[in-house]
Amino acid sequence: MAAAPAPRVQKTISRRRRLLFSLVPLCGLLLVAEIAIRIGRAPLHFGSFRTLRTDLMARNYPAELHPTLGYVPRPNFQSRDNHWGTLVSIDADGMRRNGPGPAPPGDKVIATVGDSFTFGDQVDDDASWPAQLEVALGQPVKNGGVFGYSLTQAVLRAEAMLAQFPVGTLIVSLLPDDLVRCEYKTRYTPVPWFDFEGDSIVLRNVPIDHAAPASSAKAWKDLLGYSALLDAVLAHTCKVWWVENEKQVPVPHLVGRGWEIGKKLVERIDEACRARGVRLLLLVQGDEPTEQALAVLRHAEAHGVQTLDLASRFQARSRTDAKLRARYFAGHMTREGNAWVAHEIADVLRMPR
Repeated sequence: MAAAPAPRVQKTISRRRRLLFSLVPLCGLLLVAEIAIRIGRAPLHFGSFRTLRTDLMARNYPAELHPTLGYVPRPNFQSRDNHWGTLVSIDADGMRRNGPGPAPPGDKVIATVGDSFTFGDQVDDDASWPAQLEVALGQPVKNGGVFGYSLTQAVLRAEAMLAQFPVGTLIVSLLPDDLVRCEYKTRYTPVPWFDFEGDSIVLRNVPIDHAAPASSAKAWKDLLGYSALLDAVLAHTCKVWWVENEKQVPVPHLVGRGWEIGKKLVERIDEACRARGVRLLLLVQGDEPTEQALAVLRHAEAHGVQTLDLASRFQARSRTDAKLRARYFAGHMTREGNAWVAHEIADVLRMPR
């Protein structure tokens, strides 16, 4: 009679191996997520993805650091390498070009300053409102708008343009958020800011020390940011800690007082224009005015400055045209929206002072 087979002894898998086997599919899933996010955001970026959120120089904007303004458009630049694939060309003076053709003849230029709405984010060179204003009036227009600027930076850039070019008219454009930006000492990079001193304002943080060493906290956050997946998770779950408290750093005692600084800035640029015999137009853009922005506008009017409230005009028009917002705005203004802005400004400038 054959002997019964010996019972098979089952090998016990250690806890360490079970943990290892369970981690393999998890790691595979995380790797797939990492690759997918990299492809979606910036497939050719091999640095810290966190810096793309906090450092304007690391993003696909044509910017270079500046000791007075924080940053300015990079001269002699042309590319479509931006968020929207639009043609962005910067001339030798750091001004955005108004298209491929030559500027109209003229002894005096119209200088424009402001933020990304003036610069013309999301549209080609010839579709910004300064470019379309140049065509409408047949006069040379200098587009001195810069993405992300506060009213502080816009006014300082306007002063530089007044000294550099034969300016006949200066248009200062602001969005309500540009007044809030006047409260910051850092926005992507260290920036200039004004403080109150008695009844006047004084410029601080100039010249800007761009070579100041970064904090240790920033260094290790940037290191963690080399993972696109980790950056995406932390940016949506701990946004303030991860980026906002570094990207935008306010001056504590100025919080809530940006609009008061805005009033003083209007007085400052008005004085500079009057000294040179330059016509000044203060423009409020956007799809919704705020009480603070309107207060700055009223203050300008009280000082004899010509103003144009396009935010309120748009709001009134949109009540009777439900499709107007989609036609004029796609984050920033569309070509059609900028054409409307240029038309409204041209009508004002055609009128005598």
